[in-house]
Amino acid sequence: MRSFTLWYSAKDNVKLEKEVTVHVNLWDKEEKNKYCFDFGLLVEDLEGIENIYLYVPFKIEKDRQIKDLGSVISNNQLVNAIFNENFTTTDGEPKRLIVNGNKEKSSFVIYSLEIDSQINLHPCKRNAATPGTILEIKVDSIKPNDILKYYFRIRIEASKDDISFINNEIKGISIFSNQFTNTEVIDFRLNDVRSCSEELREQFDKGQKFLILAVHYLILRNANDAIVHYGKEMNSRMLENDLWKDYIDGDNHNIIAYHIKSKAIKEFSEAIKGYKVHNYLEGFSDLTRFQYKKSKILIIVMYLVFIILLGAVSGVLGNLIYDKIGF
Repeated sequence: MRSFTLWYSAKDNVKLEKEVTVHVNLWDKEEKNKYCFDFGLLVEDLEGIENIYLYVPFKIEKDRQIKDLGSVISNNQLVNAIFNENFTTTDGEPKRLIVNGNKEKSSFVIYSLEIDSQINLHPCKRNAATPGTILEIKVDSIKPNDILKYYFRIRIEASKDDISFINNEIKGISIFSNQFTNTEVIDFRLNDVRSCSEELREQFDKGQKFLILAVHYLILRNANDAIVHYGKEMNSRMLENDLWKDYIDGDNHNIIAYHIKSKAIKEFSEAIKGYKVHNYLEGFSDLTRFQYKKSKILIIVMYLVFIILLGAVSGVLGNLIYDKIGF
């Protein structure tokens, strides 16, 4: 299975209906051969939730691959950039930043998680041979006051070699060039439960399903990369390096953010004089392809070594033939 999966458990197993908006940022640390997945979960009402679960379709370790981003996005300008709104913020209790609402949006709390005490990892195999991980966020210790709407944001780093739903194909290698063209195919899925393993489906069915209001999926790419295919409607923008430099560590080039989104269907209700959700999202999927060129001095070195070895082998074979034939 290639899909991320999201669900929650309730205190005392009480049946709840909880709404959530999901943000996903995907970007790569090219120099370290890693991908970063930033998951933001905006839970409309935290009260009664015990744990939030996110299945990750590859193996991760807490001490070196998980990072809380709640404190990183506490900058007011970055909050506005992430939510695409003109918000103001107020420092709240420890680990809490209050984002003040407006006429259309209600206030919410950005919460900074303690990785050691509030996040647990549980292995869960995708199939008989491929490992996956259930990431558990323990929220039962959080005591909301007046504001029940909470936002959590974490980063998951992984080696490119460990991720099966992102495929790379190299073309155009030539001994006369130090560049090759790479085609990268990203098959991102959320809550594609049909493809889950039996073990994961069992865990998912034990919990409660979020009512998904929207999924905002951003792919952050080098501005020189060419997007060659995408499915859903997409918007794009160039990121401001000064604003995002603390968020995207190691960024030293211009970045374009490609934004793909899906939203629940809402209809106006005369009874409440407002919009009511008619159909929540059950999941999300998007297939995207990028092409880019990379320069590799290593390629030239490899070809030079190959040519030298080929010359040496040819020389040895030539001498053997000469000795046998006796010319």
